[in-house]
Amino acid sequence: ATYASVPLYKMFCQATGFGGTTQRVIFEGQDGEPNAFGKAFRALMRYIAPRSSAKVHTWTDEDAAARLAELRPVENAKLVTVRFDTTINDMMPWSFVPVQLDVKVVPGETALSFFRVTNHSDKAITGVATYNVHPPKMGLYFQKIQCFCFEEQRLLPGETVDMPVFFFIDPEMLDDPQVSYITDVTL
Repeated sequence: ATYASVPLYKMFCQATGFGGTTQRVIFEGQDGEPNAFGKAFRALMRYIAPRSSAKVHTWTDEDAAARLAELRPVENAKLVTVRFDTTINDMMPWSFVPVQLDVKVVPGETALSFFRVTNHSDKAITGVATYNVHPPKMGLYFQKIQCFCFEEQRLLPGETVDMPVFFFIDPEMLDDPQVSYITDVTL
């Protein structure tokens, strides 16, 4: 039951934007099209919360590629400091830390950050990272291009791996009065 909770939580968060869930840019060949269960779940979420003012990007492969090709840092925009915070279950014999504590970007600028994960046990262990964004409304504008989140990661005994997150802050945040003033974001 616990194992099933991760994909269910992932679908719930992506369908609703719950907890500042980020949006993900999907390219052709990736698993971007939801399966039947995912489609049914999204329909259920639209039925349960039809009045939600949340704006969720549902780009097609072509839209995503065109959007990234046109993406440019916004001139004269304020810097947004993205801080990286990690926690880990006490039962998990791993360490999970950001390689750098924060990165400063302007909306429209891509950034690459890494998280260092070490398995301190004498057994191979598979783990799954989840995430959220604070303030939660910024999750709609935190666009992941590539991320290890919600993917199973198997580490051998004593193994250390640097895992990337490639992202940008959507310039559309500047047009949203609920977030346009924000200069600090925590992932």
